[in-house]
Amino acid sequence: MLNLTLPWKRSAAEADEPSEQPSRRRPTRNAASRSRRLGTSDADIAQAARNRRRLDSRRQRIAIVVGAVLILVIVGVVLAGVFQQFILPPRVMAGEVRNEQFSMGDLVERIRVLQGINRYQGGQVDFSRIPFQLLTDLLHAEILRQAAPGLGIEITDEQIDDAIKGQFRPEPEPGQDVSDAQLDAEFDNTYTNFLTQVNLTNDTYHRIMEERLHQSSLFGIMLANLPEEAPQVEIQAVTLSLNSTASPEGVRERLVLGQDFASVAREISGSDGYIGWVPEGAFPEFDRYLFGETDIAEDGSETRKPATLELGEISPPIYVDESIFIIQAIGGPETQEVDSRMLFQMASALVEKWKDDQLQRGSEDGWVKINFDSNRYAWVTDQVRLTRPRVTPQPQQ
Repeated sequence: MLNLTLPWKRSAAEADEPSEQPSRRRPTRNAASRSRRLGTSDADIAQAARNRRRLDSRRQRIAIVVGAVLILVIVGVVLAGVFQQFILPPRVMAGEVRNEQFSMGDLVERIRVLQGINRYQGGQVDFSRIPFQLLTDLLHAEILRQAAPGLGIEITDEQIDDAIKGQFRPEPEPGQDVSDAQLDAEFDNTYTNFLTQVNLTNDTYHRIMEERLHQSSLFGIMLANLPEEAPQVEIQAVTLSLNSTASPEGVRERLVLGQDFASVAREISGSDGYIGWVPEGAFPEFDRYLFGETDIAEDGSETRKPATLELGEISPPIYVDESIFIIQAIGGPETQEVDSRMLFQMASALVEKWKDDQLQRGSEDGWVKINFDSNRYAWVTDQVRLTRPRVTPQPQQ
């Protein structure tokens, strides 16, 4: 039999003796021993640690720089948007007359002023809807201001002050005993209240009044040169607005079929449509129908074409600004004295023609410039609506 000593048969002394069998666990080596086996020293380890720290530091700096650049880009984009939206547009040139420029900001300011004046006077016109027309008015006013000396027009500060007083200084009732000092005090109060509500300076309103006086003077020049007598045609007209529910072609068809002209006119426009005797030039859009027109050939020769509308005939719809006219010639042509109403109409038409001719000539010759498009149109209307003046209408007297 084999004499084996089993573990549970070992004596206590034998159990306490350490086993002489070698341990299978690998001996622990410290960093120094490993370094020696790899052929590296403590200095090499320290250098490697320093290199890692430098690399980590460089990565951190790169991350910070990249983050800062991204922040600057974002801020730059925001500032560029603010500049494009709020700072640049008001400075952009909208129009120019012989180096006298009007910026987009000037145009917005003028629209605000005119809208404030209109509201103060009880009107409801939204001038923000017609910025291009008001820019054209600014150019017309500047053209006339520069041309005034050559036309013999001179507007003094005294004339401007008198015109403003005529607008705001009250007139006493007949038999009312009011001193000039009282009237002047009331004028000062009314005028100051007007400037405050419309957010105007005295100098700005003086400039506006000067423009009005220039135009009145030009009107006077045109009126003084009109003849006392002229060939005229008697007419009547049906007037429709552009947003009328009635069809212009349908209205004309009714007239052609013989319906009473005055009845149709009353139904459409509220009046019988009678205009009276009209001279050439009073309504330029009607002239070719009533008086004919002149064609100018390339060699400068002129050919006069006859009127296209026979007596009693109904014209096609004639579009003029915001209105549509259907006219009928019922008398003439006859040479007769021009009444005052038509003289004023002719003078007004001549003023408009002078302004349009000057603007066209300036554009062709390069001394008038216009810089306006749909984007600037939208910007102007937005600005005017955002800062629309709130005014209390002037009490009706």
